[in-house]
Formats: sequence, structure tokens, C-alpha cells
Amino acid sequence: MIIKNNLHLKNITRQRVAEGRNLIKGLRLDRNEKVDIWPKNFINQVLRKKPKSFFSTYPEITGLYKRIAKFDKVKEDQILITSGIDGSIKNLLSLLTKPKDVISVLSPTYAMYEVYTKIFKLKLFRISYNKDYKINQKSLNQFFKKKPKILFLPNPNQPIEDTISYKDIIKLAKKCKKVKCFLVVDEAYFHFGSKSAVPLIKKFSNLVVLRTFSKAFGVPSIRAGYTVSNKINMSIISKARIAHELSSVSIAVAEYLLDNYHIVKKNSNLIKKSRKIVKKKLKKIGLYSRSEFGNYVLIKFNKSTEALKVVKYLRKKFIYVKGPYSKPWDNYINISLGPPNLMQRFIKEIRLAKTKKLFS
Repeated sequence: MIIKNNLHLKNITRQRVAEGRNLIKGLRLDRNEKVDIWPKNFINQVLRKKPKSFFSTYPEITGLYKRIAKFDKVKEDQILITSGIDGSIKNLLSLLTKPKDVISVLSPTYAMYEVYTKIFKLKLFRISYNKDYKINQKSLNQFFKKKPKILFLPNPNQPIEDTISYKDIIKLAKKCKKVKCFLVVDEAYFHFGSKSAVPLIKKFSNLVVLRTFSKAFGVPSIRAGYTVSNKINMSIISKARIAHELSSVSIAVAEYLLDNYHIVKKNSNLIKKSRKIVKKKLKKIGLYSRSEFGNYVLIKFNKSTEALKVVKYLRKKFIYVKGPYSKPWDNYINISLGPPNLMQRFIKEIRLAKTKKLFS
């Protein structure tokens, strides 16, 4: 029997994320992961108090809902735990849109926004950036004229960072409300210095916030994220959850890190320190870089050919970075930030790349 529905999916190109990295010798600066590794006893600490029946029973997730609610100062029925932020995005699109609806996101940004747009047959309006790395207001205003359904706002965005202020989020929420559009704030990176929009959920019925355990919490392997909105919205959104939102191990890790949030805070502070050091050293090398509220740094080269040469050179040294990007950002690369001692290796190789005249 052949599938006859949703034949448009045949024409969508999907590739598994390239995993050909040397995880022993490599320096992972390409996927905004935790660059350093967890202690050997980490999983033992996570599972230390779990009952003997832990692996023999279905997941119990109520405890994680309680912890997230306490952490974000919201009610449990305002939360839906998902498989990362991408699980939240897919869930929202399936519930809040129909084919040919207009949604928007900053561009460039997280690739899954575009993938899900194609899957759900939506029209994607890309909000561009100006040369000064600011959101193009003309582009944003054009979006509001298209009877949009959802404005996705990664804040801060990656790789181009133009962090939206609290006041501007309020303005956008008001504009969205006027045209009956949801404002979905993707806060994957908010732990590194930006301000959260969660408190505004009480004020705006069209506001939704997305969070993840992949970045500041440093555990992308557990695929844990969640959606937060007002009680009425979540009474509908949460109904689409799968039978078990996460595995028992994922739940246990997330609970452990919320119970021991000082670990997360220490890691975030280390990344902030590293951010300053790396930017300062790149400036001495002669490279312009940008990073204010993320665990990443955008680095500019004079030409796209230079950026590509540097990426290839670093890969030979088992240093993995992201980029170059599509035009007009094809002369940029992006690196994840790790502790200062690990970033020394990257700085050393960038200096060598310059002496080899891979860039000017």
C-alpha cells in the first residue's frame, strides 16, 4: 500500500545532522553545545536516589513539572514539556495554523523553523537584518500587513544577535495582538544574560515562551524543552502532548539540574567570562566579532573565501565551527563558547591560520 496523503513531503529535503565529528580529539564549537564534558560521576549522582524499579517502569514526569513551575514562577498547568524547543515549535504549528497561513521568523536562525513551515504547508516570511546587525524594521512592518498567525522571535537569536529589549517585546506583543497574531519568544539562550519574557504572559494572552535544557543547562542529549503560556492557551496546547513527554533518564537529569541549579549558574558565568576573553583576543588578531547574550560568537572575515578556508583548516585540526552562511552572511562563521582554557586551542589555531595567510 502506498501513502497518498501529504505527498508534498516527498519533495522536502531532510538530512540527519552530520555526526562525523571526532568526539575524543575534537573541539566541538559548531552546535552551541556544552563544550566541556560532565564529570564521570554525573549520571551516578543523577540516579543515586532513584528506586530499583527505575528502568522497569514508565516515566513519572509530575516532579519535573513542579520544579519548572517553581523555577519560572508559573503554575504547572501553564507548562508543556516537549522534546526540545523543536518539539514545542512543531506542536504549536500543528495547533495554531492551517495550510497557507503566514508565519515569520528572523533570518538566518534555527533551521527547523523552515523545515516545519514546509511540512505544514505554511508561508514563511523571513525578517531580515540590516548591515548593522539590527532587525530590518521595514521587513518587520511588511510582515504585519500579511494577516500573520505567528511571529517566532528567538531572543537572543543565533547566529545574528540583536537582542530584543523588554520594552520592544511589549511593543511587538501589542502589535501582534492587534492583528490576531501569536508572539512566540524562543528563549533558548536567555540564561546567558538576556531578560525573559515569561513575566509578560500575565499581561498578553497571545504570548508564548519556549525554553530548553540544551544550552545553559548543558544537556542537549536529553532532548528536553518546554512551552509556557497562560492557562487558557495551555489548556489547548497541552492536550496535544504525547503519552510520555520524556524518558525517565531525561526527566531525572532535568530534575537534578533544577535541584542543583548552582551547577548551571556556574557554567553560565564561565561562558560569560569566556565570551569577554575570546572577543578581546579575536580583536587583537584583527577579527571583528559579535556576542552579547549568547553562548556563541559571530566572527567576520573580509571574504567568503577566507571564511571557508578557515572552516576547512580548523576541521583538519579537529576544531568544528559553524559556517560560512548564505549571502549576505557568507563571510561569517559562528563558534560555540566553552571554558577559557578550552578556547585557548581555538585562538591558537586562528592565529596560525592568519600566519598561513588564510585570511588578512
